[in-house]
Amino acid sequence: MLKLIMCVKRQSHLTREEFDHYWRHNHASLVAKHSRTLGIRRYIQTVPHADTALQAALQQTRNAAIVDFDGCAELWWDDLESHLSARKTAEGLNALRELIDDENRFVDLEQSQLWYGEERNVISE
Repeated sequence: MLKLIMCVKRQSHLTREEFDHYWRHNHASLVAKHSRTLGIRRYIQTVPHADTALQAALQQTRNAAIVDFDGCAELWWDDLESHLSARKTAEGLNALRELIDDENRFVDLEQSQLWYGEERNVISE
């Protein structure tokens, strides 16, 4: 299983609420629309918990940095080949372009981080 993880920062002109609303309602629908074309098996959005005191306490217990992103997206594919093969078709390239264009409406991509990874399932129920 191949996974893309993105820790995203919102565009500076958006509040957290505006960012989250757009991401949850507009972008998520667009990813769902193109999931079959792009071979996306799973898509999850995670946002930092709103309780800032809880966040600060967690960070202090580990002497960790303050959370400096507005959300984390996770996308899954069966494998690298299925991910790359979708990008070799006109339909796949158009879908990818539409998703990236949409990301540019609400995500500050230059301040975000993204990487590919492979899951290691340690605990599952």
